[in-house]
Amino acid sequence: LEAGSEPGVAMTSGSKVLPSYREVFSVLEGLGSLATSPEEVEKLLGDCSDFLKGCLDSFKPPSSASKAAVESGTVSGYGDKPLNLNESIRKVTVEASTRLALDEVQTYALLRRCLDEDKSPLPTACDDDLVVRLTRYYFAERLQLMKCIQALLERGTDAEHDDDDEVTPALAHARACLRDLLAGGLEEKLTGALCSHLRGSTPTRPAEYSKDRRRNAQLAKTWATQALEETQVMLDCAFYMYYSPAVRCSASGFARLAIAFEEGALGRAPASAAELVNNAWVDGERGEEYARETVNRFSDSFRAMCSVILIETMDLEDVVQSLNAADGGDTHAMLNVDAMKDVAKALGKWPSDATHGPVLLAWATLLSLAPSAASGLTPPPEADPAEMSARAAGGDAGFDSLLSLLRTDYIKGIGHACKSVLKNLFTASLAAFDVLPVQRLKPGELDTLLDILDELVEGQPILCEQFWGGSHGDGQEAPLMNLLVGCRERHPADGVPLLRALSALASGSAAAACALSFLSRSPTVATPTPGPGADVAGSIVPIGRDGEPTREWNLAMERWEGEYADYEQRRDMGWGGDAPPAPPLPAGPVRSTVALASAYLPGAAIPAGARGVAIDRMGSARDAADEEEGDG
Repeated sequence: LEAGSEPGVAMTSGSKVLPSYREVFSVLEGLGSLATSPEEVEKLLGDCSDFLKGCLDSFKPPSSASKAAVESGTVSGYGDKPLNLNESIRKVTVEASTRLALDEVQTYALLRRCLDEDKSPLPTACDDDLVVRLTRYYFAERLQLMKCIQALLERGTDAEHDDDDEVTPALAHARACLRDLLAGGLEEKLTGALCSHLRGSTPTRPAEYSKDRRRNAQLAKTWATQALEETQVMLDCAFYMYYSPAVRCSASGFARLAIAFEEGALGRAPASAAELVNNAWVDGERGEEYARETVNRFSDSFRAMCSVILIETMDLEDVVQSLNAADGGDTHAMLNVDAMKDVAKALGKWPSDATHGPVLLAWATLLSLAPSAASGLTPPPEADPAEMSARAAGGDAGFDSLLSLLRTDYIKGIGHACKSVLKNLFTASLAAFDVLPVQRLKPGELDTLLDILDELVEGQPILCEQFWGGSHGDGQEAPLMNLLVGCRERHPADGVPLLRALSALASGSAAAACALSFLSRSPTVATPTPGPGADVAGSIVPIGRDGEPTREWNLAMERWEGEYADYEQRRDMGWGGDAPPAPPLPAGPVRSTVALASAYLPGAAIPAGARGVAIDRMGSARDAADEEEGDG
């Protein structure tokens, strides 16, 4: 019985040789639908989980055993019974396997599916046209495999936001499959393939298949494009894998990624970029221009994602949480001397420029917080916090580099997960380097911080709601609240920062209500109350409805003036004792009796006779919490 004459047998996704990743991905896309069959999902993922664990390594190179199986005329592993191959299809399969640099039995599976899709008869020869069709099908399957893993990882990161009632049985099966993949070594396979792609050492490149120079150049260009696309999806997979709380990157794993990222993205263009440009001549002048545009687009997105992944693997959110944890932060993967040495070695020669700056800033932040987050930890000399802080702030690094990263097209177009990682870096670095209070910042420095805030939360209602929900505590959101409160204290002499900050944090209806509540509770005029010295006593007085000083205040001032006169007399006679304090200014309506200048805002002044409201000083997130500003 010949394979071509057996209409009832197809290369299904349940194949023990190679799944149809297109079919698997199609099912994964419909996981959120109630119409998706849980039984179908469970069986499909169960059949292909071993292949998914292997990542791109599930596509095997040619082997003598597979070649012998094909040449024997019988291939097992498809359905319930083996397939018999006629002589011509055996020869076509073996030759196609050589061209694709792919396992012979897997090549047969792809060949059958490709022909079924095209509704073509079984070929009798492996000509150039067949190789082109089969190569494209093979490349599409490789990409679909990585997209299946990405879909599972994305669904897994959503788990903490789902209510139990919202998780369908199909989705539960998918998450169980993801747990199995992670337990089965997916991290090692994924990062290994990613590093190989970035270095240009991928061993699965198809062989030249034609005597025609143009055809071979077209193959090289197609493979280079495929390598770039696979790298992009693998970077996305790596991010979602480390974004999941189930996976923590070790210091040695970080070092491995950092070295590969530097060699293949941050320090230069990807390895396959040159091959794409060098072979673009086959498509004429416009083809060369398009190739350069493609390389630039991929290079920018690679640099952005490599930075975000390395920042995420440092887990600054966990470091900040360790500061307030009763048991310290000793469980953090990088809060130990050996881990710090590994990371310091990997980043030791990185320049302080805009490309490397965000990662250097994250590393400097971790080192600065480490002694407080992990009791008794002293960073080694090669990871000196002061030296690293200087590197992170030097050149074009620092907050300007974080702003540049946020303004890249790729980062601007992604979801809240990547923005959440960069927001954690921003808030942790504000806390680590004592950037606040706002009054100490130069106008340009404050503008940069507000630009970063705007880029972080623009169009991100989830992040804005997280801020208002957590701003009453002393954790991750506290530095942002201190930034906001500092902007309020500059108002109205400099009202733009407050309006910019509130505008940024008002994305979404719930966040907008909180921002409006915060603004409604803010004073019309804000300046620090004069100190307790006798020379400024009475410069601001509480007033009643008639606009005059209250009777209680006048009586308190009369008593104080008498006590102060007695103090001066005793002082002149050489007697000791402290001066009596002036009456404290109660909260409520007030009026200035003299012109008041601000020591924090040069040129800002409140004229004599101006009315206002005396409020408690709001210099911390805890003070702001007392006002219940987030209840809006």
